[in-house]
This record gives sequence, structure tokens and C-alpha cells, in this order.
Amino acid sequence: MYAKVEDTKPWYRQFWPWMLIALPGTAVVASIATYIIAASGTSGLVVDDYYKQGLAINRSLARASKAAELNLGANLAISDTRLRLMLDSEHVKPEQNLQLVFSHATFPELDQTVLLQGDSGNNYWSGEMTTALRTGKWYVYVSPTDDSWRLSGAMYAPTDSALELKPDL
Repeated sequence: MYAKVEDTKPWYRQFWPWMLIALPGTAVVASIATYIIAASGTSGLVVDDYYKQGLAINRSLARASKAAELNLGANLAISDTRLRLMLDSEHVKPEQNLQLVFSHATFPELDQTVLLQGDSGNNYWSGEMTTALRTGKWYVYVSPTDDSWRLSGAMYAPTDSALELKPDL
């Protein structure tokens, strides 16, 4: 009729004990991995002082308004690390140096500031970046060294090699 079969394998050779141990074990390993990822870096997107950021936004809007009032616009051409900016305005003299800022969308340690020097014959400014832009979204700002006005734009590197900059109102 029925034969009584006794299991003679030890517990560590059985499937079910290891299955029951593996479920919480994977949760422990995943939580340790999550902690290591979270503790390994800081978020550059978090701002400590919101009040100062609010004041900076108001100042930025004033600079953009000044650029719109002067009817400023610019075209930027990027060739590897060489930059060439053409500014459409009679209000900015070629002797005046301009400051060009490349701000990465998520990694602030990649940001670059380039000093552009004017060509005395026409409305062209040129400069050289220290390193080529890494792949990603970049915000670009150009202003004089006295920070009286500002033009801005956004681009995707390395696909965009030309960019139109205008007042950000």
C-alpha cells in the first residue's frame, strides 16, 4: 500500500530552508547597496539658503530686463574647446570683455567660466574652454564682467555646436 519514505538529507541540502533565507537576505543586501549609493555623494541640486536664492533670482530678472531693454541677442559657435560669440548690438563695445558660463544641469562640479575677448573690427568675441563639454544638458549665460546684463540659452552637448542666446524673461 503506502511505503513510508523517510527523508535522510540534512537540512542544508534541502531547497526550502535556503529559499526562506534568501528572501530576507536579498532585502538586506539591497538596503546596504542603497545606503552606499546614497552616502557616496552629495546632491548638488539642494540649496541651503532659499532666501538668498530668491534674491539672486530677482537680480537675474533685472539683468535679463536690461538685456531686453538694450535689444541684445547673440549667437555662439562651439568648435571643440574654441568659442566664438557674435553679439547683435551697438551698445557693447569690442574692447569690453565678456564672461561666458557653462552650467551643467545636474553636475555643478563640471561648470566652466570662460573669459571672451573682443575683436576690434566687429562684434565678435572669442575664447577657449579648459576642457570640452561632457555629454548632457548645459545652461549657457553670457554677461559683461560688470554683470550689468545677461543673455541665456540651453544646449545639449555634444550634438549642439551653435546656440542662440537671448534675454531670459
